[in-house]
Amino acid sequence: MKTTSFALCVLLFSLMPKTGFAKPADFTSTIQPFFARYCSRCHNEKQQEGEFRLDTLPRNFTDESIAQRWDEVIFRMNSGEMPPKDEPLPKSEELGRVVDWLSARVSEGRAARMAKGGPVSHYRLSRDEYANTVGDLLGVRFDVHMPGVFNEDPRWHGFDRIGSMLSLAPSHVERYIKAAETVLGRAFANSPPKVRKRRYEPGFLKINRKDTDTRYRWIYYPGRVGPHIHTEAQGAQVRVRIQLSGLQPFGDRAPHLTVWDFVLKRSVFDEDIVTAEDRPVIVEFVTMSPSFQIMNDTKGHFARHTLSMTSSVLISSRDRRGRRPTGYMMFDDDGRPIYPLLLIDWIEYETVATGEADLKKREGLVPATEGDPAETHECIKQFATRAWRRPATDIEVTRYLKIVEDELAAGASFQAAYRAAMVGILSSKNFYYITEGSTTDQRNHLNGWELASRLSYFLWSSMPDNELLAAARNGTLRKPDQLRIQLNRMLGAEKIRRLSDSFPKQWLQLHRVGMFPPDPGLYPDYDKWLERSMVLETTNFFSEVFSRNLSIREFLISDWTMVNPRLALHYRMPELTTSGFQRVLLKPEYRRGGVLTQASILSLTSDGTRHRPVHRGVWISEAIFGRTPPSPPPNVEPLAPTPSNKPKATLRQQLEAHTTHTVCASCHRKIDPLGFALDNYNAIGQWRTVERVRGGQGENPPVVSGGELPDSRKFNSPEEFKQLLAQDIHRFAEAFIEQLATYALRRVMTIDDRDQIKAIVAASKKDDFRIRTVIENLVTSELFQKR
Repeated sequence: MKTTSFALCVLLFSLMPKTGFAKPADFTSTIQPFFARYCSRCHNEKQQEGEFRLDTLPRNFTDESIAQRWDEVIFRMNSGEMPPKDEPLPKSEELGRVVDWLSARVSEGRAARMAKGGPVSHYRLSRDEYANTVGDLLGVRFDVHMPGVFNEDPRWHGFDRIGSMLSLAPSHVERYIKAAETVLGRAFANSPPKVRKRRYEPGFLKINRKDTDTRYRWIYYPGRVGPHIHTEAQGAQVRVRIQLSGLQPFGDRAPHLTVWDFVLKRSVFDEDIVTAEDRPVIVEFVTMSPSFQIMNDTKGHFARHTLSMTSSVLISSRDRRGRRPTGYMMFDDDGRPIYPLLLIDWIEYETVATGEADLKKREGLVPATEGDPAETHECIKQFATRAWRRPATDIEVTRYLKIVEDELAAGASFQAAYRAAMVGILSSKNFYYITEGSTTDQRNHLNGWELASRLSYFLWSSMPDNELLAAARNGTLRKPDQLRIQLNRMLGAEKIRRLSDSFPKQWLQLHRVGMFPPDPGLYPDYDKWLERSMVLETTNFFSEVFSRNLSIREFLISDWTMVNPRLALHYRMPELTTSGFQRVLLKPEYRRGGVLTQASILSLTSDGTRHRPVHRGVWISEAIFGRTPPSPPPNVEPLAPTPSNKPKATLRQQLEAHTTHTVCASCHRKIDPLGFALDNYNAIGQWRTVERVRGGQGENPPVVSGGELPDSRKFNSPEEFKQLLAQDIHRFAEAFIEQLATYALRRVMTIDDRDQIKAIVAASKKDDFRIRTVIENLVTSELFQKR
């Protein structure tokens, strides 16, 4: 037997019942007969091919070094190196079962290692959680996404809050110190920021000898970018207001307002504007941008270039006075727009004064009297207690008092000395880590303070508020009835929007949308606003399910969705006459419903040129069924374009001809039908009945989206496929709750959590899996409250 093959057989033989996650029944019925038939003859206690004993290799999958060798097992099997060609070959079903068994054990071992904690567990805040926390603590808006502020958070299957992934490096500490200095500088500035207010508007036209004035409007045609507007915000918030109209040509896209931050190279406000010329609207938003530009970010026939704000103006679509005779014709003879146009009446900005609510957050944190030791001690203790989300001890407070004393001794002013102590508190691991457990008090459950933090960072992605901390302080939070009261209060707070925005993005891996920009030659209508709208449809859809407390069944199949004018055009729905996202009922001919047929999901599982059925199948397996398929074999040849002398073939036909490898066939039988079910949708999520094929001869072939699930249930369309998934709601609920628990507990779920997840599923079934019921059952469960 080949040397490259014996290692696999060694590891297969080692699957004798010992320790780890291995299941005796699975081993006896699946694994043992396999290696007895194909491996044991050359690798037993008397004969060791390659000088390797088969029966001495441990089977503890929680050990990382052993798990790495199991990964090698799967690699060798996938590569076809075992068994060698001159030995009896297993059937694809046999080999597939072994690969599945090994992959499951390796995954379980990896999850156990990632979830394993000692007496004390630490979970570092993500960037967004840091921003939310300093905002709720001190009323300071801090942009954590500015270049160079914080390192990007690593992800695990879309989640950016997994404790084992969020490690700490020296660069993190340096940036936390700088961030603390900036945040405290804004919260306790020596003088408030200057109040600035300015309005920009076009000039006037003298109509007659009586000097009656008529106001111009700026006309922003597709691609037009206005000049820079400098707010000189300097860390303060600025409220921007724009009065404008949006004229949409019949059958064309809506004009799109983008406010572009020239420094950060990103949009700070986006919205389709659809409103009559004589009924302008005022859009309003708050930003910290020191400089921005207005643009009509709609594709058109004009070159993108900056124009003076004194040019490209008009009075109305019918009144052409003041227009340049050599300019583009924007309206037809009846005053109807030829292109998507924005008509801007005026732009203004104003510095936002710090509100009473934010000022109240800072009360009592800085001594009113300099040099009073008792007051200084009390203020430091109060600030540390609030920042750390649990009582600061006197020993801890003494350390920061020492900072004040040392700074004063070095000649610093009291204000600077005290600020240094505050920076230390915000730069402490007690602030940017959520800590659970104790080195002295061995316990399996969270205490009240830890439960308050777990609950608030789950629902609000931020620190507990005063009421939640009070419940932790007086010991009532751990009582089931009081926990439910706090939960219901928090679910109704405005900050719950953070959950409805953050969780679906992480669960569904929406960060991948746009990772492979579509080829403009194949998809000329694709643009950045469409890309953003795709993600916003999914997050708005989740918010709608949450706000109406609908069943999670809606994620699989629904008769409604959330679209804006851009998506309505993309989906070939009737034109929307109002701006923004709105709930629309879906007719059968729209062929939408649930998240699977939303453009965000369909595009993130595609590449820049074509849809990818295998990737779609893997995504469904992970997000809907909660199961990650084994890794693909190495060195798989990519699909080649259809030869010019062959008939055009769909991607499905090519894949079916391509997956002839034994292991490939065993896995693809489970994955591919899930992806083929969505073949009627192209790489950017548009419906089609034929597949456009490059190369080959003849007509483009028709799309076939039917198939058969592993349990032999057949379907003939995406709608039938979704109906089958909805019939399996119990299975989807288990996967959904596992994803929700991963988000809430900041760790990977393990096999040890399975029974508790099933108990939450059973409790939620009584209310048809309404989403708030699911959340309540999770929060009040043993799973949520244990360490």
